[in-house]
Amino acid sequence: MAAATLWLSRMSAADKIGQMTQLDISMVLADGCPLRIDDAKLRRQLRVHRLGSLLNSPFSGTDPRCGSSGWNASEWRATVEHVQAAAADEGLPPLIYGIDSVHGASYCRGATLLPQQLGLAASFDESLAAASGWLTGKDSRAAATPWMFAPILGVATHPLWPRVYETFGEDPLLVARMGAAVVEGMQRRGGEGEIPARAAACMKHFVAYSAPRNGHDREGAWLSRRELEQTYLPPFQAAVDAGVQSAMESYQEVNGEPVVGSAALLQGLLRERLGFEGLLVTDWHEVGNLHDFHRVARSPEEAVLLAIGGSSSLDMSMVPTDESFSVLMGRLHARGAIDEARLDVSALRVLRLKEWLGLLPPPPAVRPAPWSHSEATVRLVESVGSASDAALAHEAARATVTLLKNAPPFGDDERPPLLPLLPFDK
Repeated sequence: MAAATLWLSRMSAADKIGQMTQLDISMVLADGCPLRIDDAKLRRQLRVHRLGSLLNSPFSGTDPRCGSSGWNASEWRATVEHVQAAAADEGLPPLIYGIDSVHGASYCRGATLLPQQLGLAASFDESLAAASGWLTGKDSRAAATPWMFAPILGVATHPLWPRVYETFGEDPLLVARMGAAVVEGMQRRGGEGEIPARAAACMKHFVAYSAPRNGHDREGAWLSRRELEQTYLPPFQAAVDAGVQSAMESYQEVNGEPVVGSAALLQGLLRERLGFEGLLVTDWHEVGNLHDFHRVARSPEEAVLLAIGGSSSLDMSMVPTDESFSVLMGRLHARGAIDEARLDVSALRVLRLKEWLGLLPPPPAVRPAPWSHSEATVRLVESVGSASDAALAHEAARATVTLLKNAPPFGDDERPPLLPLLPFDK
């Protein structure tokens, strides 16, 4: 990774902290309609905070905005290219754009959607899982959003947990095999001349997020060491063995310790036991949550020190909607609480992922030619929503059909059927 090393050698501490910072796209959008980048806001984040990453869609969790339900691949690409050109003007490497593309590039209007992971698991077809991952990666690359926050590798052991449908189910072996297949498909190299050349999977949520004690989302998990390693680690090990490029830690606590600040989990288990060498990003606002939600840090500054200075091996904070992380990191570095070597480790991992994706040119930064002018990339964008993509989704949907019988529970014929249906609805 020669380009990544060269970039790191030219970076100031502020530049490295910027590489470790991820903000929501809302931080650089203009008010009102049409939805567009606000150049003044963008330049501030690049010039002052040396920003390294953006995430999310402006249409996430909302009704249609400005008369649209989302950006298509060309609109996404134009937006990201605008950001990359501004970064080059500030002497910065390209930003990496992350988004929740789990069962298809669901935030790209016109992209083909695929079964949710639980449905895909019902096919028991690893080749179909790999093909689904490939389609998700292809359309994400077409939209210039090549960092996919997927697959979800939680083992769904609590039926009350509201995110069961996002998983590959309750069998660690099935979760491991389907997850590894999706990773392989997502990260398969694109065609010659396509930009970005690759897409990166992000295994999540490390670890045991799917085992809340009372079934509520974000509730802590209480597990024996054996249960943790026997049930919840194997899917992540399979993804690491498949070459997954990034990982996301989880919202919750394991045995009373917030994952985001745990050296035992994020260094001992993830890095040393599983051998993961890629980029590790937090989940949404999890550094701040050490103070706001978990209540183990007395201040936001102490939260940053606990997460980054405590040997947790985190590389990037999904901040995501304020400037606190880079400001507090700067203060902690200035007084020696977080040293330059710690910044080097994480900034280099971020830069290496950018280089692996085909985004990182050798320094110094040069304003890139518009990506969309590449003939191969034009064909990539035009492939979004194609008939062949729809055929794959149809195949996947047919393979996930599951026949259920509305019988009395536990085989007790004296009890009524499980669902209160009329006899002919069984």
